[in-house]
Amino acid sequence: MERYIDAGSLDQRLELLELKETAENTWEWVSAGRLWAAVTLDGGRNLFSTVGIGARNAKLVLRRRPLTLHQALRWKGQHLYLTSVTQRDRTHLDVQAALVTVDTVTLRADGTATGMTFPGVLTEKYARHGQEWPMSVNELGLVLVTPKAVKLRPGCLVEVRRSAWEVLVPHELDEFKNEYEIGKRADL
Repeated sequence: MERYIDAGSLDQRLELLELKETAENTWEWVSAGRLWAAVTLDGGRNLFSTVGIGARNAKLVLRRRPLTLHQALRWKGQHLYLTSVTQRDRTHLDVQAALVTVDTVTLRADGTATGMTFPGVLTEKYARHGQEWPMSVNELGLVLVTPKAVKLRPGCLVEVRRSAWEVLVPHELDEFKNEYEIGKRADL
């Protein structure tokens, strides 16, 4: 990527997003402003999840401004999950982001969907198949990536895409996000 940035090359309009508690126990990505950037989708994968599979990578150049990995961007209706922000020069930033789909996730309290609601990103982990006589069982596993403000405990249930999943293993050491291995068993 060339170092010189022509002001006219920052031709893509983006929306800056911040996580806010918009109602009691309801977290959402809300608009915190607009900005212009140069956006390039490359053929690479962005490993935004250390446990799950990566997503399509986006490279952005934008004017220097306060920006952290706790924020996100929306570009052409698509969510950009920020994974790297570095200073390019005195006036510009280089940003790496994963192009992801954000789902609304509900923490189920006592088997009902009355708990906290928050944004999450699902990514694949693996699928296991086990033969149990006389029937077969699939153990399905995904990774749920959440903003750092969301903390889940192992054993609780979350509902995403109209399906209930059990939180199995938390990965909360990252400074900017939490990842949870979630799973369920399905009889074949």
